[in-house]
Amino acid sequence: MKNLLATILTGVIFSTMPVAAASPLEISGTATIKYESDAADNTPTQSGTMYSITLRGEQKIGRNLSLFARFGAQYASNPALADFNPAVLAQDAKVAAGLDQYGLIYKPNTLTFKLGRQEALVGTTALLYSRSETNIGNDAFVEGLSINGTVGSIDVSALAAKENNLWISNNRLYAVRGGYNVSPNLNLGLTWAQYHNVQDAETTHHWAADASVKFGKNAILAEYAQSNKSNENKAYAITWNHAFSEKTALYITNFRVEANADMGKQSDFDNNNRGFYYGITHSLNDNLSMELIYKDQVQLLDASKNTKIEVWLKNKF
Repeated sequence: MKNLLATILTGVIFSTMPVAAASPLEISGTATIKYESDAADNTPTQSGTMYSITLRGEQKIGRNLSLFARFGAQYASNPALADFNPAVLAQDAKVAAGLDQYGLIYKPNTLTFKLGRQEALVGTTALLYSRSETNIGNDAFVEGLSINGTVGSIDVSALAAKENNLWISNNRLYAVRGGYNVSPNLNLGLTWAQYHNVQDAETTHHWAADASVKFGKNAILAEYAQSNKSNENKAYAITWNHAFSEKTALYITNFRVEANADMGKQSDFDNNNRGFYYGITHSLNDNLSMELIYKDQVQLLDASKNTKIEVWLKNKF
C-alpha cells in the first residue's frame, strides 16, 4: 500500500509540474511564547515557559490540488509541560524539532480534502478528541484523511485516521459531523465517532450534540457527548464569549469529562475532571495576539483540586 501511494503521488506531481512551476510557494508560520503554571493538591507546583515556531509551506501542483508541509520546533524549560511528546525523545529532552505535518490538499468546490499528517479535533469544542495545531513534533498528530466544508446549508466535517505512523498498527479514529444553519446566528449539529484502541483490542462509539448561537456581542457554544461504555460515559462543555471590541474578548467555559466519555482520554479538556476556564484574548494588531487563561478544576475520582495558569503571546507571519 505504501508503494502504491508513493507511485500515485509521483505520477500526480510529474503530471502537473508545469502548473507547479507557475505557482509560487506560499509560506506562513507562527512564533509563540507560552508560560504555564500547574498546581494540584498534595503535588509540587510545575511551571515553565515554552518557545515555539512553525513554518508551513503550500505548493500548488495542479488545479485545486496542492502539497503542504510544516516544520515545528519548541524549547520547553520544563519538559513536563511541553507541547511535544517527551516519550519519543531522550529523557529530560527540552527541544523537539522536525517535519511534523505533510500531505495533499484538494479543494474542488466548497469542500476541502486533506490527506496526510495533520491536527485532529472531534466535537465543536474538541470535547471528544484533540491533537491540536499547537502540538509540536512526532507522535503528536494523526495521519489520514479529513474533509471540511459545506454542502448547501449543511456544515460537514469527517475524519478517518490513525494515530502516530500511518503504516504501523495503532489506534484508529473515525468521525463525522453535520451542522445545520437554522439562521445566520444559530447552528445545530450532531457528531458520530468511533475509537479503536489496538493495544486493548477495544472499540468505543461516541456521539455528541452541539448548538451555537450569537446575539449582539455575545456568543454561546454548548456541546454534550456520550460513549457506549456502561459507566462514567458522559461529557459536556459550554462556553460564553463576550466581545468588548474587535480586539478584546472575555470567555468563561464550564465543562465535565467523565473517565470513559472521550476518545482515548484525549479530550481538549482534562479527562476525569470538571471545572471552569476563565480567559481573556486581546489582539495587539492583525498578527500579534495574547491570551490569559485560568483553569479551576476538580478531579472526579477523589474531588482533589487542581489549577492551571496559561499566558500566550502569538505572532503570525
